[in-house]
Amino acid sequence: MQLQSLILVGSLAAGAVAGDFKRQIATNGTGSACAQISSRASRTLAASPSATPVVDGELALACLKSVPLGKAEALRLMESIFPYVEWQSDTSYIKDPPSAYLEPAVDIWAELNKVYDNIKSDKYAGEYEFQADLFKAFNLAHDGHFRFFPDLLTKVLTFHRNVGLVSVSLDGKETPQVYVHTDIVGKVESGLDPSPVKSINGEDAVKYLEYWSQLGSLNDPDALYNSLFFSKPFAASTPDFDGYFSGSARYGYIYPGNTTTIEFANGTTRSYRTTAQIKADLTGVTDGRSMYQKFCTGPSSTESAASATSSPVATATATPAPGYPDPEVISSDNVISGYFLDSDKNSEVAVLSMLSFEPSTPAEFQAVLEKFLRHAKAAGKTKLVIDLSGNGGGYILQGYDTFRQLFPSIVQDGYTRFRYTEALAALAEQFSAVLPEDFNPDTATFNEIQMFESPPNYRYDLNLQSKHFTSLEEKFGPHEYNGDQYTSIIRWDLDDPLTTVNETYGMGMEITGYGTRRNFTQPFAAEDIVMLYDGYCASTCTLFSEFMRLQGGVKSIAIGGRPSSDPMQGIGGIKGSNNFAFSYIYSLAQLAIGSAKPGQEHKANWTALTELSDLPTNRSTDTSINVRDNILPENLENGLPSQFVYEKADCRLFYEPEMIVDVTAMWEAAADAAWGSKECVNGQLDLKKRMTTRARRSRKSPPRKMTVKVPANPVSDRSPWWTQKHGTKVPL
Repeated sequence: MQLQSLILVGSLAAGAVAGDFKRQIATNGTGSACAQISSRASRTLAASPSATPVVDGELALACLKSVPLGKAEALRLMESIFPYVEWQSDTSYIKDPPSAYLEPAVDIWAELNKVYDNIKSDKYAGEYEFQADLFKAFNLAHDGHFRFFPDLLTKVLTFHRNVGLVSVSLDGKETPQVYVHTDIVGKVESGLDPSPVKSINGEDAVKYLEYWSQLGSLNDPDALYNSLFFSKPFAASTPDFDGYFSGSARYGYIYPGNTTTIEFANGTTRSYRTTAQIKADLTGVTDGRSMYQKFCTGPSSTESAASATSSPVATATATPAPGYPDPEVISSDNVISGYFLDSDKNSEVAVLSMLSFEPSTPAEFQAVLEKFLRHAKAAGKTKLVIDLSGNGGGYILQGYDTFRQLFPSIVQDGYTRFRYTEALAALAEQFSAVLPEDFNPDTATFNEIQMFESPPNYRYDLNLQSKHFTSLEEKFGPHEYNGDQYTSIIRWDLDDPLTTVNETYGMGMEITGYGTRRNFTQPFAAEDIVMLYDGYCASTCTLFSEFMRLQGGVKSIAIGGRPSSDPMQGIGGIKGSNNFAFSYIYSLAQLAIGSAKPGQEHKANWTALTELSDLPTNRSTDTSINVRDNILPENLENGLPSQFVYEKADCRLFYEPEMIVDVTAMWEAAADAAWGSKECVNGQLDLKKRMTTRARRSRKSPPRKMTVKVPANPVSDRSPWWTQKHGTKVPL
């Protein structure tokens, strides 16, 4: 199987305005493929307006392939993307990674230039093939912060195999095998004796899945493998998620073939026809050309601004996800929740579940965590399992605050840096020239506050010694590492009220360890805490994890992975400490350009700002660049970014059937491996084991399901660029 061909078959397309078009495929007498899916979608919605139209996958693919290529516009799109890629922090490292890095080396610039050259030499038959290659080029980085989701690729439809898989060990000791998800549910709930999957589309199942997993954004092969399968934490944060293999989330943009044929070890086979779910209004679409015009010409200015400045907000249901027990406390958006294990052997264990660090309201997340920790201690709980499964990160300072609630006396490291670019230097020079020395946020304009509260302002951050920088040169250097140039080490200033308590520009709360939130008591000793991972942990989740591991001394458990008993990393997502959408970089450039006085002269690098445009944002549904690296203390001298540091978990476990149905089974296994008799399939935790099994403390009533008052300052009410400054999670 050729991985490249898989990607090319799978990824869809984006486009440009009408102009230089390539050929369009012929269709039969029933009308073009696009006309057929448009008609079917229309009929479905007429009968049931809230329904999601479903059409045959092969027909949907034919429609996408009929979308013609606008060659000149495709070239302009590529040329508009290049200036943003300059901000990617680790291109020199990923081109030649250290030997411990587990994914292949990739020259990002060479891959993007290959796409550009293919457009020029007429290698693409249509817009679909062009955007397939572009999507592939970004995915090759295995960096969840490095994203470009073309418009047609993500606006119109998603493909689904209509079957989900899991990988489980039937006894927790034997090497895991692959099963159909519903078969394992049947085993747990009805005693079904399932047969493992032997092959998929005629190829060995494990090899097929390992190939298919490489289309994902994680940078660890075990984490990539895990992401193909259903899991309770993923489903809790994303309803209907059945694993990437099924076509859930971003894998819905990848065409898996017309049919998925599964052969089982018992000799039986099942076939599943690929379908496509239509998620866009196809009114007026009659063929590939009209599809192009509707979806590949960019949004209106209003739509563009909305997509660039808003982020999804969780529904305030406060209802635990299916397969989760009743919580002791839960946030209104379900992002953070706390539980007490109720088994005989683990009755003293509390569980903290954090599906991300991206709540609707940061202060509520903080309050839920604080209330749960106090409630757990009051209830006599002595152990804490922190479940970080499926946690793609979120707001940077939410991770900082969470660490400081657990270890209030330890000042977190937080050593970061940016790649030094001409654009960053130009921004820094202009902001320094424009911002007054006596900057006062009470009298400053909105634009001045945005400039002041941004990394290009040398007076905003702190240096390695937690002091303010005194000059452009002190902050921005540049300093050379790995043949590239970088800024000095930068740390967050958590005594800055604009960053913390301000409800428009900041987190809307003080960070624990600062201001009035000093002198907290550490709730659990390090040896009484264990972190549980499935490999997806990324972005802010990794910052929190590094604080916990390196400074707190907390042990970790990784669960699942490929079918072996080898060591496994708990963290398989990007460890970069900040990502910017293209739109945020563009907005900073516009601030600098707009603040220039008539006749003001600039250095040659001013052109690095003027070449930044909003075209990539208008031609996509999501863009992101990893702009800031996290540097671990042991790498301050050599400059190696943390995403290239191999860190195996202290203990590895396998998924077991019960864990697919009830997340509590996973928590029980983690607690038993940490403080009980369960053996790791790899590694060991070296934590003090419980001496005897304590008698269960029977409940007189169900969990209290405590709530906290939701502060009236949700993220949706913040400044337009708030999420870009404070971080966003890696989307599924």
